[in-house]
Amino acid sequence: MPAPDPLPPTFALMREALHQALQLRFTEALEVAVRLGQPSQHPLEAQLVRGIIAYFQARWQIHSPSITRHTGLKGLATLLEAGQRQLTRSPRTPRLQLVLGLAAIFQGLLQQQSGASLDVAMLAQARLWLQQALTAHEPMPDAHLGLGLLYVIDSGRPGLLPRMADGVGHDSTTEAIYHLHQAAESGHFSGEVARTFLVRVYAVEKHYQDAVTLGQALQATFPGNGYYALVSGRSQCAQGHYALCATTLGTLTADLQAAVVAPLSRDDRFDLYYFWGQALYETGQDALAFEAFRQALNQDPGNTKDASLWAKYYLGILYERRGAVKTSQQLYHTLLRGRNVDDLHQQVEQRLAQLR
Repeated sequence: MPAPDPLPPTFALMREALHQALQLRFTEALEVAVRLGQPSQHPLEAQLVRGIIAYFQARWQIHSPSITRHTGLKGLATLLEAGQRQLTRSPRTPRLQLVLGLAAIFQGLLQQQSGASLDVAMLAQARLWLQQALTAHEPMPDAHLGLGLLYVIDSGRPGLLPRMADGVGHDSTTEAIYHLHQAAESGHFSGEVARTFLVRVYAVEKHYQDAVTLGQALQATFPGNGYYALVSGRSQCAQGHYALCATTLGTLTADLQAAVVAPLSRDDRFDLYYFWGQALYETGQDALAFEAFRQALNQDPGNTKDASLWAKYYLGILYERRGAVKTSQQLYHTLLRGRNVDDLHQQVEQRLAQLR
């Protein structure tokens, strides 16, 4: 559901800036943020939008993500310092509580992206601000976005934040989905951002059909951003719908090569080729699968990802099918000398036994 119209001019500009960012039009997004800050009564909203843009720019852009993160963190820190001073003078200002709460949440997300230590006390304060903004006489529905994103921050480090006391007994996943849904349906400016995080939560929590349905809808809205098609394809693969996955990711690969979609980050390129290769392998398209797995390994030359080891395993099988038994044996022995993941070594030993 779209956000209700007409929006106040400030919220309309915030929504437009974030819409541009999700299309990967970061220059245009920042230009809208500049317009937002020109009437000097809204500098905090402008700085918040810049921080949110920085998060997505660092996540999806290939060049200089560390500089982008640093700039975003610096801007959000300035916002939080100035905003808290204002809040001491006007402690019951829901809009200011909303801006501060979201700024602290995206500061946490940027810190998490860069591997820096999280400010747990600030995140706890953010939750309080957002709850107060949501329950004010004139509630701020965009606060649902921040409350949903607390789960995203906590998901990598379980137990980092105490559960919200909602009196219903919901687990953190249920709370995240509820709040992101609410932001998507009623947020003045946060709806598309909430949907972007919601598709991620669906995929992580294995709600694969929901991830596919929402991912496809978002891909239609943001055709130049291949992230949504990638999430849809990975979820189809996880469901065992390999023919659908091969089509989805094959189309994304072709669009990437033809510059129909913007270049993907290295991690996303790895996932694209790895899951496409797996779908092709499962549907008997060996030649294409062979090239896809090789492309995946090119994106992770240090084999830091567990899936890189499985890509080598699948390549070994495909070399066998090509009659290059010696090459496949070399690959298998290399895998046995490395770290084990799941039952990889057991499966490799079985392949070697069959080749003796």
